[in-house]
Amino acid sequence: MTFASGLLQNRRLLDAALPIACGVALFASLPAQAVEPEWPCIQRKVLTLTAAQMWDGPDVDGLSGWQDDAEMGRLIKGLVSRANPMEKAAESLEQWAKAQPDASRDEKLKTLFAGVLKSINDDRAVVLAGLERFQHRQREIAERIQEQGAALNTLRAKAATDEKAKAELTAAEDRYKWDTRFFAERQESLPIACEIPVQIEQRAFDLAREIRSLMKD
Repeated sequence: MTFASGLLQNRRLLDAALPIACGVALFASLPAQAVEPEWPCIQRKVLTLTAAQMWDGPDVDGLSGWQDDAEMGRLIKGLVSRANPMEKAAESLEQWAKAQPDASRDEKLKTLFAGVLKSINDDRAVVLAGLERFQHRQREIAERIQEQGAALNTLRAKAATDEKAKAELTAAEDRYKWDTRFFAERQESLPIACEIPVQIEQRAFDLAREIRSLMKD
């Protein structure tokens, strides 16, 4: 393969990555949001779920009795776990509620809901932080790819007459192609990741409804 044909082949490979690179450039040039610059999802960021959003029962603010009740604590873990189907969670909730004395059942259920809401908010906080770390990393990669693209133009000019520059160009093109592909694969996974807070929120609403339905007042 001649030097010229080698350059042509590499250029064709890079041309295949051009749509990705254009997407990277667009991503890197997007202005940061004034309030949430690291939030990557289409859905509006809601930092904390509140009882008022899903609960028409008695006030649960400040309740923490569930922390001292080992049985209730175990139940809460099972209820909020996304690995536990909602149907099974509802069954275990109903069984637990029926086992409570009539006189204290509503109070227990109110305390249970406070624990469920706190646990779900803790879970969501971890997911939200992970999404923001993802977005921050994507911006870093996008900026690096832009810098690589500019450096490639300089190396191509030098490689026409300099053997050392030719070797540097090959290595630089490999890094460029790898980073653009890595960026694109990560970006493709983002919509799925952004659905996780939505799923957690839906579970919170479902559990609130189930708990409330077991209360007398």
